[in-house]
Amino acid sequence: MPGPEKSLLPTPGRALAVAVGLVAGAIALVGLAYAAGWLTPDHTVGAASVPPAAGPTPAQLLWRLLLAIAVVCALATLCGRLARLIGQPAVVGEIVAGLVLGPSVIGSAAPWLFDAVLPAEVRHDLGLLAQAGLAVFMFTVGADFGRDRIGRDRGAIAAASLAIMAVPFAFGVLAAMPLYSTLAGPAVDRLPFVVFIGTALSITAFPVLARIVQECGLHGSRLGSLAMLCAAAADVLAWCALAIVMAMIRSAGPGEALLALALTVLLGASCLLVLKPLLRRLAVRYAAAVPTPILVLLVLALILGLAAATDWIGVHAIFGGFLAGLVLPKDSLPVGQVAEQLGSLNRALLVPVFFASIGLQTDITAAVSQPQVLAAGALLLVVAIAGKVCGAVPVARGGGLPVRAAVGLGVLMNARGITEIVVLSAGLGVGIINHSAFTVMVVMALVTTMMAAPLLQLLGPTLRDRSATDRLPTGAYASGDATRTIS
Repeated sequence: MPGPEKSLLPTPGRALAVAVGLVAGAIALVGLAYAAGWLTPDHTVGAASVPPAAGPTPAQLLWRLLLAIAVVCALATLCGRLARLIGQPAVVGEIVAGLVLGPSVIGSAAPWLFDAVLPAEVRHDLGLLAQAGLAVFMFTVGADFGRDRIGRDRGAIAAASLAIMAVPFAFGVLAAMPLYSTLAGPAVDRLPFVVFIGTALSITAFPVLARIVQECGLHGSRLGSLAMLCAAAADVLAWCALAIVMAMIRSAGPGEALLALALTVLLGASCLLVLKPLLRRLAVRYAAAVPTPILVLLVLALILGLAAATDWIGVHAIFGGFLAGLVLPKDSLPVGQVAEQLGSLNRALLVPVFFASIGLQTDITAAVSQPQVLAAGALLLVVAIAGKVCGAVPVARGGGLPVRAAVGLGVLMNARGITEIVVLSAGLGVGIINHSAFTVMVVMALVTTMMAAPLLQLLGPTLRDRSATDRLPTGAYASGDATRTIS
């Protein structure tokens, strides 16, 4: 049996009496000081010196920001699952969730709920998180671009990709000319505006396309692999065109624009020729010994550092994130795992915040109430669809694909998704397009993405031709690696 518990103080009663006496003495001293007037204030505080009423405290702001992120992510998840139930990629539902949260739906139908979910004091912080999510998203896109090896037929595939981009680009430039006064930003010249519209209409959503290919049963087929390769090459061309537009709009003259483009080319070459092999050697030698939290910080530093560099050059921060994905040594297991974890966290938290920020800038009701804006949006939608079909179908038919497969390639290349919204957000941010143009083109991106799956179903199961799978180049997108980016 254990012995009786011993007291920590040998004489606890005496300790208690002494403690009570000391407390009483301390109270008596304070009372004497007050009675002697030593604690009386020397002056009266004037009304002018009274501090103004304080706003929310940092703890309250953090709580409201956390609540806003939770609501945004919950609605995005719900809408994403609903989209999948009707045969659409989850990103379609997430884009819709962003529109619902903005002035298009909740902002006009229930302003009190809008202010409760997205109060004004947290919108700036949400914007910063959205920009961080955009940089990490472009990093994941760049990482997947680095996975492709076109192999044989690279000349034909490159030419096909160029044609599939060039036709909608030309259509977009021609369509944009009469729309300049309606859709252009207040201080932008006509040339950057029409080039930007042409670029926006030539975009294909590479990450979303990967998910559509997988969910429509085209994974491993000739059509699915061809579409992924063409989308990858066409989007590289589109990013180059967008860099030119950004340099034009952010520069005071042709000299500054050329300097910005030269610096961009120099940075890209330095990253691919110097930084990429250096990071690969460092990863092989040290990655396994570096703690995971430090690796996460290093990868984030690479992403945000290159984003800041390209933003400073005068193109856009998205190009820095894209470069970071290209140079990251993904063959190193620890680094690859960190990149996947960052991508998953970004998809779960920050990409929905990005869509919410897009929704805050999109007011569909205001746009459709203006007949000229509505007509411009309808024209751009028709031109966007016609441009992709007229570019893809003849190339596919010339390459020997059946008619249905050729039309299927046009349908797949017409899906624009989140990549289009990234481009539109960049254009709105620098004033190339106004809010009305942004709204109708976001809707265009949503509609062209939603069209893909139903039209592919109508074209029938003959598109799932795997007879050429064994002739696909080793490492091509038939491997399905790119499907991780957007679910």
